Amino acid sequence: MDDKWQKRRWMRLQEFDYASQKVYFITICTQNREPLFCRIVGRGLDPSVQAEISMTPYGNIAEYDLLQIPEHFPQVEILNYVFMPDHLHILLALGCREVAAEGSRPLPTVPTIIGQYKSGVSRKCGRPVWQRSYYDHIIRNRHDFEEIWQYIDRNPLQWVLDGKNSK
Repeated sequence: MDDKWQKRRWMRLQEFDYASQKVYFITICTQNREPLFCRIVGRGLDPSVQAEISMTPYGNIAEYDLLQIPEHFPQVEILNYVFMPDHLHILLALGCREVAAEGSRPLPTVPTIIGQYKSGVSRKCGRPVWQRSYYDHIIRNRHDFEEIWQYIDRNPLQWVLDGKNSK
């Protein structure tokens, strides 16, 4: 067999139901880690200075579509998110929202939600935006949830502290 066409490793848990009523931490990167979404400004030597995010037009499209996910999937809630220049972190709750009875619609799967989001953003931007696939982590408990929430909130400042804003 030709090594050039190696099988891609499956990123999702094989036996897990990604339509489960859970909270998921999702990270999606831009194609080739291109800094499309924003610029993060702040002084890396002074941790007391907050990092500020200045969105690009592509970032504005991606943020608008992200916030529209609950309109398309009423059982889904965006709990927290942050756009970075070349990636996006999302805390996504599936089936945790009370929804007016419109019949018993099954919960969408995380791959369906993310796939539709990614394709919609790329279509509106008029170019490929995302790398293939994404990273997901199923939130296991309250401590895990709080730790990831803080990670999301601190990510822009950490970007500045790591000196990435000068690139």
